[in-house]
Amino acid sequence: MKALVFHGPKDLRYESFDDPKISQDRSLIIQVKKCSICGSDLHMYHGDRIGSHDYSKPMDHFCTGHETIGEVVEVGKAVTTHKVGDRILVAGGSGCGVCKHCLKGEINLCEGSTRGQPSTAYGISPALNGGHAEYMEVPFADTGAAKIPDGVTDEQAILLTDALGTGYYGVKMANVKPGDSVAVIGQGPVGLMAAEAAMAVGAARVYCIDMQASRLKLATKFGGIPLTPDEALERIMHDTNGIGVDAVIEAVGIGPTLKQAIRLVRWGGSMSILGILQKGTELPLQIMQGKCLRVHAGIAGIADLWEELIPLVQGGRIKGEGIYTHQFSLSEGAEAFRLFEAREDGVIKTMMTP
Repeated sequence: MKALVFHGPKDLRYESFDDPKISQDRSLIIQVKKCSICGSDLHMYHGDRIGSHDYSKPMDHFCTGHETIGEVVEVGKAVTTHKVGDRILVAGGSGCGVCKHCLKGEINLCEGSTRGQPSTAYGISPALNGGHAEYMEVPFADTGAAKIPDGVTDEQAILLTDALGTGYYGVKMANVKPGDSVAVIGQGPVGLMAAEAAMAVGAARVYCIDMQASRLKLATKFGGIPLTPDEALERIMHDTNGIGVDAVIEAVGIGPTLKQAIRLVRWGGSMSILGILQKGTELPLQIMQGKCLRVHAGIAGIADLWEELIPLVQGGRIKGEGIYTHQFSLSEGAEAFRLFEAREDGVIKTMMTP
């Protein structure tokens, strides 16, 4: 098959790669129909780190990508919920469904699906080849894949594989309740989805903070209040009588935005961190303790969220419209990565078709 293959930082090649095979009875194979690039993929692209993976160092080549939808073409004999011909969406990370974490609803911490590697995500290491390819193996398919429901578009289905799930996870971590005021720092795909999800669960005001005008414009279509970083503190303190927002969702993952989040949230408020943090990122723990903040950082267990999230999409409360601004063939994957990284031409998110 043809696939987008990681050879090193900023070295992605569209080339021949071994066809995936069913490696265990609970796996299936899909023919990929659509796939996209996640902001976390850029850490790999830059040669940074994701968890324990250091992409500046040599590693075996692998297919990238963990945002994928496709059609089932082969199933293992123990798969019970999918059959050949089904259109499915694949969670960004695998989960065995039977380890202690999966049974507690912590599929993101699965101990049984990583093949000896410290991550359950597809397409970030040789352990689990990803979906930037013509075909893809989906292990533990009954746990980590779902049929695409009627009325859900391809664009919405791909958002459900990661970006929307992660944004919704941030809303849950921040304990957003009806009537709350919320600030979302960073209006990339995950931040935009967090903002729309916050409104879907009843937030009264959602402040959407970013430096890029095209992203703020889209945030207004979701009902968000657009602010630049320089405007945010004064406007939010004015609107809240100097108190701050009830919850803040940080979707960037760098020191300055984390510190801004702490300034914007009220005493006793909640903060969730979705941005992928790099080694050496500092947090003012003394201030966080003094404000009695509830802080949650983590990586979303996407499949655990579908039971709540898919009905919100089917019911029209979350639409995800306008997120995919650019379309590419998979053979143009290197250019799709370059454009997404450079934030040129008003790009928000790119979609690829094998």
